[in-house]
Amino acid sequence: MFSKMKYPSKFFFYSLLNLVLFGILTLGFAPAFAQTGITRASGVVYDAMTNEALPLATVKFEGTGVGAISDVEGKFNIETGEATKQLSVTYMGYQTAYVDLKPGQANTGLNIRLEEANNTLLEVVVRNEKYRNKGNPAVELIQKVIEHKDLNRREGLDFYNFEQYEKIEFALNRVDDKLRNGLLFRNIQFVFDNADTSTAGVVSLPFYLYERLSDVYYRKDPRDEKTFVKGERNTTIPGFFDEQGITSYIQNMYQEVDIYDNRINLATVEFVSPLAPISPNIYRFYIQDTIKMQDTKAVRLYFAPRNKGDLAFEGNMWIALDGSYAVRKIELGVPKGINLNWVSDLTVEQEFDWVQSNDGISGPARGLMLSKDVVVMNFGVTKDTTQRGLIGRKTTSYRDYSIGQPLSNAVFKFAGNTRYDEHAAEQNEQFWASNRHVALNEREQGIQQTIDTLNNYRPFKRFMSVARILFEGYHSVADGGFDVGPVNTFYSFNDVEGFRGRLGGRTNLKFARDVQFEGYVAYGTKDERWKGTLAATYSFDKKQVRRFPVDQVKVWFMDDVKIPGQELQFVQEDNFLLSFKRGVNDKMVYNRVLGVEYLKETASHFTYSFTAKTERQLPAGVLAFQYGNPELPEYDPEIKTTDFGIHLRYAPNERFYQGSTYRTPILNKYPKFSLWYNFGAKDVLGGEYNYHSVQAKIEKVFYVSPLGWSQVVVEGGRTFGTVPYLLLKVHRANQTYSYQLEAYNLMNFMEFVSDKYASVNVTHSFGGFFFNRIPLLRQLKWREMVSFKGLWGGLDDRNRPTAENGLIHFPTDANGTPLTYTLEKEPYMEASVGVGNIFKVLRVDYVRRLNYLDLPNAPKWGIRARFKLEF
Repeated sequence: MFSKMKYPSKFFFYSLLNLVLFGILTLGFAPAFAQTGITRASGVVYDAMTNEALPLATVKFEGTGVGAISDVEGKFNIETGEATKQLSVTYMGYQTAYVDLKPGQANTGLNIRLEEANNTLLEVVVRNEKYRNKGNPAVELIQKVIEHKDLNRREGLDFYNFEQYEKIEFALNRVDDKLRNGLLFRNIQFVFDNADTSTAGVVSLPFYLYERLSDVYYRKDPRDEKTFVKGERNTTIPGFFDEQGITSYIQNMYQEVDIYDNRINLATVEFVSPLAPISPNIYRFYIQDTIKMQDTKAVRLYFAPRNKGDLAFEGNMWIALDGSYAVRKIELGVPKGINLNWVSDLTVEQEFDWVQSNDGISGPARGLMLSKDVVVMNFGVTKDTTQRGLIGRKTTSYRDYSIGQPLSNAVFKFAGNTRYDEHAAEQNEQFWASNRHVALNEREQGIQQTIDTLNNYRPFKRFMSVARILFEGYHSVADGGFDVGPVNTFYSFNDVEGFRGRLGGRTNLKFARDVQFEGYVAYGTKDERWKGTLAATYSFDKKQVRRFPVDQVKVWFMDDVKIPGQELQFVQEDNFLLSFKRGVNDKMVYNRVLGVEYLKETASHFTYSFTAKTERQLPAGVLAFQYGNPELPEYDPEIKTTDFGIHLRYAPNERFYQGSTYRTPILNKYPKFSLWYNFGAKDVLGGEYNYHSVQAKIEKVFYVSPLGWSQVVVEGGRTFGTVPYLLLKVHRANQTYSYQLEAYNLMNFMEFVSDKYASVNVTHSFGGFFFNRIPLLRQLKWREMVSFKGLWGGLDDRNRPTAENGLIHFPTDANGTPLTYTLEKEPYMEASVGVGNIFKVLRVDYVRRLNYLDLPNAPKWGIRARFKLEF
């Protein structure tokens, strides 16, 4: 059943919302409330003569230490809680300008024009020239850095190891009196006991803390890196959300930043690194000044994307002038106009120092290692950083470095990249107090206590129950061990069942961590038939059911209706919205299955499962199982099979969001391999057919920065034996109006069958690369995508229904016109052009069917939509 796990894309954003206690529903929807004593200033700095925007101008509140640098478009936005009445703006070669302010208010729309200084004629000439790479000393410098990066990155060492401590904290930002005294918080003022006030007077309310302590080991040949986690813990909300799911989400959003990689992943988005070989074509570079940094002089190099909508950074890096061209310090940020959702601000600060060791393989060894590593993200519905939102901060520290010292092969023998100590999640406070690199402050120590108090507060529990229904679709009955849901399946309809009512649920962790029961009952008013499912799952070694790595057995019985060839992703068929379909859908199958499955996952992401099941299929609606002599039709009431299956899957370095009942995969560069083998046993438990079936699938994502990424899925299969068409490959069709990634969106249900097939599915997302360069479309933050799907297939003569072989005939309409075909003539093909990120949640595709247009009810084109929340 592993292959049938649901991967709802909505979990991507829901997990972020799950972290919020109170106030998340006001994120970005409540207006920014003025706070007493806060002075804000925003505007643009211009050249008074040419009206050109001036990037890198220094903007400062007079009489304070608060200042900022204008961005690549000359824009700035700063604030302070200190008393100030004036703003100063300076820029090399220009006269300093002073602007009077209204203290304690928002001073917006400031257009500051700087006059040239009298002795800077040459500066004006230089600035009026068009930016070029050729002959640009800044570009020549970054090219030297790129050439030397393999010598300067720590992966160039033969061996290293160190202890790493990570701390991630989330807080509700811009807490004011109106929020404190509002409906949500007026009776729980204790939550503000841990509120924090910044130097600018901005108040934030921390609500989540994650800590991890681990040892990291690396060797160059053969290249391998292992992380041994000694301790891990996070703020928990017992009974509401999956703890591992939240932890997994946080880890994936705050992945390790390696500036020497060509791509940097943050907030699940791939940015082009300023040290990538293509960076001179993506970024503009400017030499600023030189400073003394401990053991060397360094030049400060400013960089910003050529196009502000591209997924690239702006910031500064300090490059050593000692011939090593090593980056000793870097500051990364994102431009205000970047095509990035939900993140209003993002900063990364890293510093590198030389670490020396005298016990290397060939004597003394040294390498540049991280000494400071901080990532801060502000989350909000809009880019306005003055509105309320979430702020997340990750701080990583390192100690006990060992450079060049050979490591035992035993260190690298465990499967996967990460291994957890048996008691990593159970370490007590004494362990953390002794091993943290930096002690928690009083505010951080009080987070879990606040959460525990909230968990005993009845209005909070009601609020969280409602949030869980909205985000997970389940609700706990009487706060006990059983959840009712999912609510979006309670009502649906189709041409066979008419109105379909369904009620079901599952046990939760309060019932048991290693056992889960789940099921539902459903009834159709048109076919007047009861359906249902009952399943029991047991996890070995007392692990939580569905928690990676899974080691469990599942037994289930199902008696329900299905559409042959429909394999929906991310949703269940009886979802209300998917009840709306094009065309007629009155041919289904009543499917009765009794099965057992053993599923085992390993830390290296190799998975295997063994399945045994008996299945009975009966025609539903107007579908009939007709076979024999066409002039003397006979009917068999059902198809009976007994099937034994093996599924192998290998997904190296796979990352996903772990939910309580589902997983959402995260795209990365590593391939995924899947192999299925099924054996049909005749005369075993009533099975009527002997057959063998083999299927294989390969998935791979290719990054082609800055032009986005391509996802390629190649699949093929073969069925051996003589079997009715429902036991062949009934190709995945989709007659809903939802765009399905791996289904054929203009193919009709049961339109094509094969006993041998191969397919290719290519989807490319440009990530807004072209729209970002069109002035009007740029503001919409839309993203372009294209796809192509091709399917080759065939059918052996022995599997073509005839009077001699007694196979069930292909279905026909009321006039006797065939509705099911084979693919010997040519491959089936369809393509689409789509626009994503509409209103940040919607993708709309124009889909075109390229052939087999002469078949009955074959649509030539269609519009399909898909909801997806992404950064």
